[in-house]
Amino acid sequence: MKEFSKPQGVNFSCVENISGDELAIALCRTASFLQADNPYLPLHLYHDWWEHDGLHFYRKGIDFDELFKTIGSPRALLEAMPGEDYVFVGVAPDDDKWYLRFYLFWDEEGFKLFGRYDVTLPCSLQAEYQNEVVQKLTFAMAETESSAYYKSIIV
Repeated sequence: MKEFSKPQGVNFSCVENISGDELAIALCRTASFLQADNPYLPLHLYHDWWEHDGLHFYRKGIDFDELFKTIGSPRALLEAMPGEDYVFVGVAPDDDKWYLRFYLFWDEEGFKLFGRYDVTLPCSLQAEYQNEVVQKLTFAMAETESSAYYKSIIV
């Protein structure tokens, strides 16, 4: 089992919940950005309970191909969800250089899907991610130093 270590750097997070469509598109752009650095990097999938009860569980090893299958559509995202309130799916490489986490849920009426995501990157990738991904999004993202961000979300 892979022991997780929170990456240091800058965190980009959704300011508000976004539609399931927007979430899938943003996650695919983010995964493409991450894959460009090392396309064959082994990844690890987690169930991230930080906002539910503060816990974090390793689930399995994956690769970028499986990641893209998991995030490629709102339906795929919904199938990946652990099923508990505020339990995210998290993905990190072997070296924990970055961490991507996302959450998708139904609205109160059960008709629309909404969600949010965040990604923590090394400071050396901050400007590049801002230019290549964030500026092309249709919604606002906040930038926060990683340890301050984790302190704000972990129960």
